[in-house]
Amino acid sequence: MQKGKLYLIPAPISSNSMDSILLQKDIPIVSSLSFFISETPKVARSFLKDLPLTKKIQEIEIYEFNEHSKDIDISDLLVPLMEGNDMGLISDAGIPSVADPGFRIVRKAQEMGIEVCPFVGPSSILLALMSSGLNGQSFAFNGYLQKEKDGKREDIKYLENLSYQRRQTQIFMEPPYRNQSMLEDILSVCEGYTLLCIAYDIMGEDQKIVTKRVEQWRREKISLEKKPCLFLIIKD
Repeated sequence: MQKGKLYLIPAPISSNSMDSILLQKDIPIVSSLSFFISETPKVARSFLKDLPLTKKIQEIEIYEFNEHSKDIDISDLLVPLMEGNDMGLISDAGIPSVADPGFRIVRKAQEMGIEVCPFVGPSSILLALMSSGLNGQSFAFNGYLQKEKDGKREDIKYLENLSYQRRQTQIFMEPPYRNQSMLEDILSVCEGYTLLCIAYDIMGEDQKIVTKRVEQWRREKISLEKKPCLFLIIKD
């Protein structure tokens, strides 16, 4: 039996609708799928309702897979693919499999010889990087740093030194409610001439992507609200 295809489907990263971020040629494919894997099925359904679905939303199967899911369960999730059905993998925000637990689904699909088809869509990491003016030839996304304050400050200093040694942009983030604390730690730990880009509320109404030297940021009073934010640094 011919295996189905696994489509990697981007999701809005702000208040945009699904039909506004997908390419027009991809909308009919997504709209025709009967099986999906998602971090949060409820969120996925809210995205899919914006599309001209060929089935009622209640008839679409959406399986849950998140950072707490076990690898041993992945094969069961991919049964529809092995039975010849196409499936969609959709994140809660942005593109699946990048800074997203969906990479484990994709790895298993590759092992099982399933064709993986990525769709174009917004990635806050790439949008921040391309707008920052920092090195886009060599960069690293580090996700969340240590929660404990001293550990987090050690991580920041380590990444700053690494950015200099490798001439590599270092990208990291915090939960939105800790944005201000992260900014304060960066300004306290980093050298004054280190470049810092604050990429705030990307694709949202309050979007701000600004790059300055740390010493310049220190002279300003910046207040970051509880919205998604990425921090990019490079010491040159």
